Amino acid sequence: MLDLRLSEHFDLEEFGAVPPVCVYPYTKLCEVLLEPLRVHYNQPIIITSGYRSPAENLAAHGVAHSQHEATAMYCAADFYIPSMQADLRPVFDLIRGSAGLQFDQVLLEHGEVGDIIHVSWSRAFNRREALEGETANRSAYVQFPSAPQAPEG
Repeated sequence: MLDLRLSEHFDLEEFGAVPPVCVYPYTKLCEVLLEPLRVHYNQPIIITSGYRSPAENLAAHGVAHSQHEATAMYCAADFYIPSMQADLRPVFDLIRGSAGLQFDQVLLEHGEVGDIIHVSWSRAFNRREALEGETANRSAYVQFPSAPQAPEG
């Protein structure tokens, strides 16, 4: 595994055994979403899941072709902010409501020990899909509106 800083507050090792071809997508995810959130909340963000092999994704009850099975085109990560883990809705609402934060998908997932947020980045598409459900796909997801992406520039 590469030992590499992706942004001021995130190292590659936090995202698991990321193959070298997937370093760029994880760098972009940090640059356009995770680092701005870290700065906004001025608190650590704990990555609970980043890159997953297909076998790891299956064991985690991930959906087939999950963006956690990162490629050179996309990636995903799950995270929480310790002081807010009981209710990450404000973070979910900030992400989906901010035209300046880039994401393909944001999911607010509720689990037995607190909330987790799943985020993904893609260079091929930008659905800005916002969903809420339970961890490990234990319930159907409910879709929420999200702000359109601000033009780059």
